[in-house]
Amino acid sequence: MKDKEITIHNIKNHQFRQAHTDGASAGITPTGYINVNFYSQRNVIPKATIFKVKEDGSLGEFIGITEDSKTGIVREYDFGIQMDINTCKSIKNLLEQKIEEFEKLMSKEI
Repeated sequence: MKDKEITIHNIKNHQFRQAHTDGASAGITPTGYINVNFYSQRNVIPKATIFKVKEDGSLGEFIGITEDSKTGIVREYDFGIQMDINTCKSIKNLLEQKIEEFEKLMSKEI
C-alpha cells in the first residue's frame, strides 16, 4: 500500500505577533483546560526621578527616585493560552524535541 501525503499550509493570522518571554505561570481551569500565561520581567520604572540642576540649567547629579515609586521587579504578562491536555502533551513533545536539537547543535560548536 502506498503512503498518502498531505500538505499543510501555514498562514499567519493578521493578528500574529512574536513576543519575548522570560517565563510563564500555569494552572488548570475549572473546565479542565491548562492555562499558561507568559511574562517578561524587568526592573521597575520609577514614577519620577530627582536630579540637581546645574547653574547653566542643565541636568546635574542624580539624587534619587520619588517616594511614590515602586521598587523591585515587574513581571508583565503579555498573553495567555488555554489548551486541552492532548494539545499540552503535543507542545511538550515539540519543546523536548527542540531542546534536544539545540543541545546537539551546541555540543558540535564546542
